[in-house]
Amino acid sequence: MLGFTSLLSLLFVLAGVLSARFELLPLGTSFSIFALSLVACVLVSMAAAALIFRRLARKQRLGKEPLWLCLCLLPVVVVVGRVGLAGFQAPAIHDISTDLERPPAFAFAQSERVPGDNTLEHGGVSLAEQQRQGYPQLKPLHVNVDQAEAWAAIKRVIAENNWRVLGENKNRGHIEAVATTPLMGFADDIVVRISAETTAVGIVAESSDGQSPSLGENLVIDVRSVSRIGVSDLGANAARIESFLEALQNQLKN
Repeated sequence: MLGFTSLLSLLFVLAGVLSARFELLPLGTSFSIFALSLVACVLVSMAAAALIFRRLARKQRLGKEPLWLCLCLLPVVVVVGRVGLAGFQAPAIHDISTDLERPPAFAFAQSERVPGDNTLEHGGVSLAEQQRQGYPQLKPLHVNVDQAEAWAAIKRVIAENNWRVLGENKNRGHIEAVATTPLMGFADDIVVRISAETTAVGIVAESSDGQSPSLGENLVIDVRSVSRIGVSDLGANAARIESFLEALQNQLKN
């Protein structure tokens, strides 16, 4: 019975992954299958471990319980390894931005979203407070380079991350892309904005036609990343933004 339950749980784990990757089912349905089958794997692992301890205590010969324990723990270990323990402690939000007062807006990503996907409208004060508590380290990147250099570096980092560009407006310092997770194929939309350094009175210095700052001005680079499905992103969007800004900073130093 334990062997059958183990194989069934593993089969549903595989079904969840494959149905998502090959778009055989709606992504939300595939994720539900995957998540529930992972829970089943945990329960089967606990049952197998209990049987192993009981047999050892009674000095009985072990059967196939160690095999089922290892097989069912494998997908759980893979997921925990990819997400990290900190990811399971992340706030239950999926819209992360370096600018919480004036989050970068999306102009191209909405065309790829379908009914049932998360909104691209920012959650306002409530969401901002949750992010500040969960990710107080997230800040805009301030650089002292010209707009052309910053734009080129942003494009290089996007290419290195294998993100698919959805649209861009170089004159306004605006580019959008989508990142796809390797395991389940979840899509997260990203927008990067280049703007002039905020002045002392708190007004962003822009030209009258709304174009990007001219050469020689200090620049602020903001990033926003939003998951298309799910309530919590398990820290993925914040980690993506931090990684992007670190790579961008390194590009601009070279």
